[in-house]
Parts: sequence; structure tokens; C-alpha cells
Amino acid sequence: MMRSLFGLMLFVSLSYAPLRAQRIYGGQIDRQILNTTLPYSYGVVCTFFTDKAAYNILPDNLRLGIYRKRDNQLIREFSATKSASPNQSKTATSCDRSSNVEYIFVKYTENLILTPQVFNDPEGYYIVNAPVGPRNSADNITSSDIVLYHWFSPQYLWEYFDPAEAGKTAPQWLPDSFNFFCNNAESNFSLMVVSDPQKTGLTSHNFNLSLTNKAPLTSNPNGSVPYQNAQWKTGFSENQMLPGGNFVVPQPPVIFSSQGQANLVVSARPTRTGVFSVGFLLRHSRAGILLSEIYREYQIQVEECLPPPPATIRLSEVGNPQTIASSKICEGKSVQLNAGAGQPNVKYEWFKNNTLIPNQNDSVLVVAEEGSYKVVLTKTGACFTSTSPTTAILLVPNPQVTVSSTIAGGILCPNDSLKFTTLVSEPLVRYQWFRNNTLLTTTTATYVATQAGIYSVKVIDQNLCVGESSPYVVSLGQNQPITFHPIPSRCVSDTTAIPLIGSPLGGLFSGKGVIGEKFYPHKAGAGIHELSYRFDNPNFCVIGATNQTAEVWALPTVDLGNDQFISQDASIQLNSNGNLGVGYTYQWSPPQGLDDTSAPSPIASPEITTEYQLRITDSHNCTATDSVLIGIIRGISIPDVFTPNGDGINDTWVLRGAEEYPEAEIMVFDRWGSLVYYQTGSKQVAFDGTYQSKSLPVGVYVYTIKTEPQASHTYRGHVLLLR
Repeated sequence: MMRSLFGLMLFVSLSYAPLRAQRIYGGQIDRQILNTTLPYSYGVVCTFFTDKAAYNILPDNLRLGIYRKRDNQLIREFSATKSASPNQSKTATSCDRSSNVEYIFVKYTENLILTPQVFNDPEGYYIVNAPVGPRNSADNITSSDIVLYHWFSPQYLWEYFDPAEAGKTAPQWLPDSFNFFCNNAESNFSLMVVSDPQKTGLTSHNFNLSLTNKAPLTSNPNGSVPYQNAQWKTGFSENQMLPGGNFVVPQPPVIFSSQGQANLVVSARPTRTGVFSVGFLLRHSRAGILLSEIYREYQIQVEECLPPPPATIRLSEVGNPQTIASSKICEGKSVQLNAGAGQPNVKYEWFKNNTLIPNQNDSVLVVAEEGSYKVVLTKTGACFTSTSPTTAILLVPNPQVTVSSTIAGGILCPNDSLKFTTLVSEPLVRYQWFRNNTLLTTTTATYVATQAGIYSVKVIDQNLCVGESSPYVVSLGQNQPITFHPIPSRCVSDTTAIPLIGSPLGGLFSGKGVIGEKFYPHKAGAGIHELSYRFDNPNFCVIGATNQTAEVWALPTVDLGNDQFISQDASIQLNSNGNLGVGYTYQWSPPQGLDDTSAPSPIASPEITTEYQLRITDSHNCTATDSVLIGIIRGISIPDVFTPNGDGINDTWVLRGAEEYPEAEIMVFDRWGSLVYYQTGSKQVAFDGTYQSKSLPVGVYVYTIKTEPQASHTYRGHVLLLR
């Protein structure tokens, strides 16, 4: 009962003892978490935004009270100390810089312990100050005294502000209290909010803010609540604090920057001039639980502002602003954007795709690039800029045209013509043909040229864009005969390539034995061959072919037959039927044993087996060769007994004369027909009576001796092995 009565006395003293300053524009009450290890320690800061004269008049100590929301019961009173000096100030300046208001921050601060054991009512508690005045005269309210307000929930006290968790922080206003608006023009400003302690990673879930318009507050000396809404002048209310309506406030969620700061942009369009007091209420919640309400009073001064000049863009030809141009420009061309010349004290800023174009401050802009263009006009003394509607410039590619002709090289033959054909990238174009840069009368897609010169064509599309072909040179050609040089005759055995020569150069050779520009006799074969040289190049005004014959001589025929064998001291005629007649020469080698090395069929009497070669040359110097082997058959001394007993006498079966037959094949069989000895070739080892390193038994053995692998003469007999 004593505390309730004391609270009533405090309320009366707070309500009826307003403090008088020179001029107050607004203020706010903040509750801050102190950086201390003491639990539930908070700093309460009451800030007034005043003119400089108010600082010395305001008392050194300001009384404040904490009330329970549910029944407006005063729970605690305390006194806050004024800052030693106004350490902060700010200046609000009108947009035309004709007016400004400078104000200082007068702060009252007190540190409190707010434990949840005392402040535990679920409806929360609010802090208000003793009324302070006078409020700077406003055109929308009559109340002079200012009361500031701050509400908090017991949930706020119970939270432990963990530095590691982003959402455990509180919002704080950044000081600001006055701004200029223009009459009948939309204006805006930012209410700056920071998190305290400053945190990053804030989201709409862990740190949700909402902003509403709130009527300015004043004292309530006769009521149970220590504050009330200010008294409105005619035509104003909490729903219309400005002429023309309230502020448009941002809708949740409020986005915080990485530095834990948010700009709450509010805008309005007032409809008359004057000074108007307004209020804003910032509600802070986390995870759906309302934690605090922070109130701020603010003043707006509305002035008449010089209107900006109208901003429009008109398109014209470059250098000729009176001639209207299209927004479609051809590739390589330009168009002129005109924003109205002759406007005094006007600054022009041109933008392309919302990016400022540097160093372009004239009323005229010449562009050759596609994009969206606009101009912003700023008039000296005007509060707003004027922005033109966007003008889209479309760059139209020039039509592409290529020219081909019936004669690729552009050679015009005598009494002939050349037809040009165009290939265009788009339909519906007009044609202009030129020869040596002189316009011709032809306007069709094709042109027939009968004169030499440099030709080109221009095409003009529906956007009047022009495309031009590359120049095409037409020169006069001359008739030229086709010739094919004679081809020398060769023997069929000749593998040397014979170069083929035709004129004009660049034709095509064909025929048997022709590869590219060469003739190969051995590939063509013996006979008379017809070769062709065809030239089909209109650049030489020549089309046709000519022929030439190539004779390839066959080789002489020579066949010495099978190899022959004769006895020692015998003779044999070589090539007995080989005389080919007149015009042939014969050459035999080696000369040993021959009676005539140049005869067609000489007599051979070799002492040893000899291979004779014959080379025949005909009248064309073509040659053919063949060879025949004349084998000499000599006797071989074959012992009929040998005694391999190791006494050094007749220990091996030695065949004397066998060295004359280097390819002889010798085989020895036992009585059962099993092969026990075999030798062939020039390096033979004599039979020593062993087989597989074991001595053979005494007895009769059968032998077979072939002097040559294909020889018909074979020695057969018996040999006796004794020991």
C-alpha cells in the first residue's frame, strides 16, 4: 500500500511538473545490455533532440518511472543523469539548401538491475519520463509536453545474451529527429536501426522487427496512465499525422546487413506546408515472442520545392534535331537523343541500362549501341530530379550479301557473258549494282556482265539498313590451244617415271600407266597406249582435251629350260632352239667352258658344275636374261668296310670325292631299316659306327647317297662294320 501511494505521488509529480526547454524536436528511450558480469544489468538512456539553447535549461537529473502494463502500477522510480556536454549534433537541410535545422543530442543515463523475480508480469513493463517541454511548435498537434515510451517483456529479461547466438540481441535507434519534405511530392528518409550487441547472421526468425506509425505522446495529469496521445488539431489524427496521410512504412521482414544494421525507409506525400510531429513504434520479437517496443518522436518540415524540369527524350537524325528518326538504328549508324536544349541551370545525366554514362552532360546524346537509355535532369534549386521514360534503342544488323558468278575466277571469255547471283541474309531487299563504283540500272537479284571491271552490289532492307558485297573483279580472258608433249618409248621393264607435260598448266592427265602427272611404262605394260590431257578451266577460256600415244616395248623372249647334268669331260649345247633372228645380240657368262660367248647356242664343256646366264638385247635395247645349271657328275669312292676300333686305321667310313657335291645327302640304315646316320651339306662328318653316342653292333649296313637333292643319280649299296 505504501509503494502504491508512493507511485501515485511520483506519477503526480511526473505529470504536473513539466520541464521547460527552449525547443524539443523529439526523442527516444533505449534500454541497453551492459557489458558486465553482473546479471540483469541494463543501461537506460533517454535522449532528447533539442536546439542548443535547451541544454543548459534542461535539469541535470531527469526522473523516470517503470510501470506494470497490466494495471499501470508504478514499480520503480529512478533518476537519470544528464551527459556532461552534448557530444553529438546533427543538421537537417532542405533539398534546395535554403533552410536547415541544427539539433543536439541531450542524453540522460542510468544503470539498473532488472531481475525477473521482480519484473515477472507476462504483460510486461514500460518506462516513461517526466514530461519535458516545450515541443517545437507543430501544425498538427496542440500538446506542448513530450513523454517518451519504452516497453519490454519479462521474456527479454530472462534471456541470456549469448555472444555465439545471432538472434540474442536487441534493436537500438540511431539518433535522428528532423527532416525536410517537399509539398505535393513523394519524399522519404531512413530510420536507422542497429543490433545491440551488434550481431551478424540476423534473420526474420531470430530477429524480427515491425514498424508502425504512432501518435506523439504527451502527459496525462488526470488519468490513471502517465501518458496519452497528443491532442490533434482539426484534420489530423493518429491515422493521418501528415496532411495527405501517414507514412508508408516497410513491411516485414526487415533485412539486416552483415554489420547488424538496417535502414527502414519511410515515405510520404504531404499536401501542404508546415511543421508536423510524428511518432514511430518499432516492435521486436524472436521466434514469435514479442520482446520489446521502442518509441521515437520525430518532426517533419514540409516546404514548397522548385519543380524539376520535364524530362523527355526525342529521337532525331544526328546533327538534325528537326528530322525524326526511328529507335531502330542500322549497324554502324547512330541516332541522336534530344532532351530539350536551352534549359537554364539544368544538369543532364545520361544512363544506359541504368548505368551512368561518364562525361555526357549535354542535352544531346549520340548513340550507336543498343540499349535502354534515359536522362535525369537536375535543376539548380529544385529538390527533385526529373527522370525521363526509358527509350529502347534497337541495333538492327545490316543485311549480308554475297555474290557468286557462273565463272568462279571472273574471267570473261571473248563473245561470252558472266552472270552474277546474290545470296542475301533476309528477304524483301532492294538491289543496287555498281561497276567501277558507277551505279548501274539493274535492280534485280542477278546481273549479267559483258564487260571487264570491278562489280559490287548493295542491298537495302525495310529498315533502310544497307549491306554491300565484297568487290568482284571481272577480267578478259583469251583463247589458248591445248597441247600435250610427245612421250618417249620405253621398255616394259623400265620403272623410271616419265614426266607428262601439257599446256595450259593445270589440266588432268589420264590413261593406262598414268599416276598424277607421270607415266610409268612398267605399270602400263607392253603395247601402244593412248593417253589424254584434259583442260577444263574457264579462267583460260579453254575447255577440251588432246591425246598422245605412249609405246612400251616388250622384252625379248628367252627360256634356257631345265638344268642339265653331264659326265666329266662331256659337252652340251646351250639354248639349242633360241636363235631369235636379226636384231638381237647375245651375251653369255661366265665364259669358262664356252666355245662362243656371243653365239645364240654355244657349246658348253665345263670342268665343274657351272650356272650359265644369257642376256639378250633387242633393237630397242630392251634386255632379257635367263640361266641354266650344267652339273658335272663324277664318281664317288665308297669303302665297303671300315673298322671303328680306335686303332687309328679305317676308324671312319670316308667317302672320297663327296666334296664335289656340297649338297649331297647321305643316309645309312641298319638291317631293320632304321636310320643310324644322316648327313647333308658341305660340312659333313664321317660315319664313325656310333648312333646317339653308342657303338653300333658289327654287321652289314645299307647306304643311300644322293649327289644333289633333285638329282636322278643315286648311289646305293652295303658297307660292313667290323671291330
